[in-house]
Amino acid sequence: MSMNMSLRYEVPNPRGHSVSKQKIEKDRIMKDELMAERIKVVQTELDVGLKAAWAEGLEEASTIKRYDMNKEENASQLYKTKRALVSVRRAALKKLLETEYEQHEREIHKQGMAFYKKRT
Repeated sequence: MSMNMSLRYEVPNPRGHSVSKQKIEKDRIMKDELMAERIKVVQTELDVGLKAAWAEGLEEASTIKRYDMNKEENASQLYKTKRALVSVRRAALKKLLETEYEQHEREIHKQGMAFYKKRT
């Protein structure tokens, strides 16, 4: 057996390169830290994208909700407006009928007649 063969397992690096376990461990730790930092950046970007999508969906949902609320409010206002118009027209018609009745009653009184009102 040659000297190289017998010392192969006893000498750290038989070709003369002094690569120590500490340097290998240090390189591994640096790579791990670099990968951890990259993973953190990717996770942060994913979180930002998720929040942006959520905000966009929330804006769309609030737009739809606002549209529905405006539609209900307009329907309510239209109903109230119709009811007010009916009561105004009813009051105007009542006033018109009363004035026509009074005028008709005056014309009948001029002719010497009167309305028959049953009093019991």
